[in-house]
Amino acid sequence: MPALSRPALRWTALTFLWGLVGAVLWLTAVQLFLVALNPFCHLQKPRVAHLSVVSVDRNQDSAITDYVSAKQGDRNRVLVMSKAEAASLEPEEEVWILDAWYEDNLRPTQFRLNPQRILLEYPWLLLLPAAFGLWRVRKARVLAEAEPPPPVRRTFTDDFHLRAQRFANPTAAPPATPPADDPPETP
Repeated sequence: MPALSRPALRWTALTFLWGLVGAVLWLTAVQLFLVALNPFCHLQKPRVAHLSVVSVDRNQDSAITDYVSAKQGDRNRVLVMSKAEAASLEPEEEVWILDAWYEDNLRPTQFRLNPQRILLEYPWLLLLPAAFGLWRVRKARVLAEAEPPPPVRRTFTDDFHLRAQRFANPTAAPPATPPADDPPETP
C-alpha cells in the first residue's frame, strides 16, 4: 500500500503542494508588480555565463550594488552585483554568473550561480515538481478509492468421513450398491 494512499498523509501532501504553488504565484506576482512600477526597467535574456573576474569597483551612487569587471572569452563585461557578492570575488577568479530576467538601476542584475538564487529569480521552476507531486497524490487517491478486489473464496473440504474410515473394520464388505434398473422399453 503506497504511503500516499493514507488520507492523513495525502491531505498533508496536498496542503504542502498547494501552499508551494501559492508561494510561487505570490513571488511571481510581486516580481511582476515591481517590474511594472519601475520606469527604468527592461527585460533581458536570462543566461548563465562562466567568467573570469578582472576587478571589483565600488559604485558610489548605490548602497546596494557594486560593479565587477569580468572577461568572457575575448569580450569584457561589466556586471552589477550586490556588494556582498562583489566583495567575495577576487581578481583572476573563475565564477559562474546568473543574469536576472530584467535589468534596472535599483537592484543587482547578475548573481553568483547557486540553487537558492535560481529559485529566487525564477520561482516558477518550482511549479514543475509541484505539478508532479499533485499528479502523484491524485493517482494515489484514485488507487485508494478504487473498489477492492473480490475476496478470495476458500472452500474447505470435509475430510471427517475419510479420517473415520481408518477405524472401520477391514473385513467388513463395502456397502453394496443397488443394481441398476433397466430402462423401460418404448414402442
